[in-house]
Amino acid sequence: MNLKNIYFSWLIQWSKLKVILNPVAEIIILLASLTSLFVLIYQFGFVQTTDSIHTIRDIYPFLLLTFFTGITLRYIVKSQEIIQEKMLYIDICIYFLLFAVLSSKMFFKETIAQSLPYLTFLSHPICVYSLLLGLSIIHLSRQAFGLMQAKIKPALLFLLSFVFVILVGAGLLSLPNATTQPIAFIDALFISTTSVCVTGLTTVDVATSFTHIGHIIILLLIQIGGIGVMTFTSFFALSFMGKSSFNSKMMLKDWLNEDKTGKLFRVILNILCVTLLIEAIGAYCIYMSVRGELPGGTRQELFYAIFHSISAFCNAGISTLSGNMCDPLVADKYMLHFWIAMLIIFGGLGFPILFNYLKLLQHLIVNGVKMLLGIQKHYVHVPHIIQVNTYIVVISTLILLCVGTISYLILEYDNTLEGLPFGGKLAEAFLGAVTPRTAGFNVTNMQLLAPSTLVLTLILMAIGAAPMSTGGGLKVTTTFVALATTLNVAREKEKVEIRRREIAPATIRRAFATIVLYFAWVAIATLLLSCTEGKDAPLFSLLFEVVSALSTVGLSVNYTPELSVAGKIIIICTMLIGRIGVLTFLISFCKEYTRKDYTYPQENILM
Repeated sequence: MNLKNIYFSWLIQWSKLKVILNPVAEIIILLASLTSLFVLIYQFGFVQTTDSIHTIRDIYPFLLLTFFTGITLRYIVKSQEIIQEKMLYIDICIYFLLFAVLSSKMFFKETIAQSLPYLTFLSHPICVYSLLLGLSIIHLSRQAFGLMQAKIKPALLFLLSFVFVILVGAGLLSLPNATTQPIAFIDALFISTTSVCVTGLTTVDVATSFTHIGHIIILLLIQIGGIGVMTFTSFFALSFMGKSSFNSKMMLKDWLNEDKTGKLFRVILNILCVTLLIEAIGAYCIYMSVRGELPGGTRQELFYAIFHSISAFCNAGISTLSGNMCDPLVADKYMLHFWIAMLIIFGGLGFPILFNYLKLLQHLIVNGVKMLLGIQKHYVHVPHIIQVNTYIVVISTLILLCVGTISYLILEYDNTLEGLPFGGKLAEAFLGAVTPRTAGFNVTNMQLLAPSTLVLTLILMAIGAAPMSTGGGLKVTTTFVALATTLNVAREKEKVEIRRREIAPATIRRAFATIVLYFAWVAIATLLLSCTEGKDAPLFSLLFEVVSALSTVGLSVNYTPELSVAGKIIIICTMLIGRIGVLTFLISFCKEYTRKDYTYPQENILM
């Protein structure tokens, strides 16, 4: 047998071996990921004894070894795919870090301690915990991303992703170390839902019911829910996967509203980077506003700043203070209220709007430099960079903010704003107008507001924020398109035109379908609550609760803690539907319509 035949025979045998080793490697990594998460949850979620602490410490080296074995096998059998990873160099660095940590824990522990003491940090528990958690998230994201390659409707997958995270969050919040005293599972489920759906309604006092670990869990749930479960999963999967299927790329393209599949990773990376940048700036501004004013010292103030920056940008409205923004510790810190309001606005604008203006800024800088250098002539026309969607969102947001602030200031001037300095009144009115845009931070006790202010708040909650933002509600674009179409009907004009662009008929249909479904669910949920909460429950309070939950706002007239178990379940479902969108919720359960090549005769219906 010549060398060529031997070579081809070896290739055939290697191909057969790869078919066997590939699932083995994936199973090993999956088992290591799940076991690591369970061990970490057990260690930090339960009270430990001396024996259990030693047992857990003995388990970690074996988990590292299992990860190393599985990843090494994966490198061997999937070398061609791994070379195509977006973050190949980071993946390799993580692999060598895993080898270094494993060596320091199992093979060269004494040698490193004696000869290389500056490398002892590799065996430090925090390093081990962080590495195991990071590896688990990366590889579980790869497994979860595989679901996108199956024939599951994108809308249903979107819904299931939120349900999964909510259930996991409820389990974590039920851990003994997460709460100061045991709470009912329905309350843990409620807090998990309100965190993931970035709503803010709470059945228990978050400040006193949860420990520091519980607050960190809530913070992570808010961050994941605000940006989107699929955004996080897709980022880690696309970063550490060679190729993804056509179905998964098309699903992400539609979900991210991106024209080209080749830019999906860049869009997701931009979303994460912009989010972290804005939240970091917001955390710094909040910290400077409360520095030296909160009990617990610098460490507590830093956590307060980070928590509230994320909660504000994600439009969650959850606070670590019992009184929220009207707590005596921060009630008169008007700069804090201003920064919270600005974070809410940026989060409610939506990522497409932020990216559109960043694109405009980049265009102006690059072309401005070219003009100064004489490379390019001055414009003879205005470049079309700001899209119609951006125009509608920005104009609608400015109108709602101005009208809301002035109205709140007038309506509450002699009520809840009485006795405050004018600057304080203006800051409170501004936050009072911003927070119903799906944020839910309490400026004051909602029960003290005038009835007219509550109605104004109800209207602002229903309108909501922008599409593809961290906010909810009908969305400003939906309201704008519906109003423009209504005006056209009154003028007997067929086409809806904005800034020399025609709005597609499909967009108009979706707008009115969203409005109908929104108010239909409001009516159904209010009716169900009126049955479950008894005849003594105030109807306006129930309506306010439903609109707040469906628009993922989180404002309440202090009725949420009074809800029955059935009432809590109704509000939980309402928050979930509000987060994914009423239309998306309906689409996830409806069979896709197959277009027909015929039409029936038209007939008018009396209106």
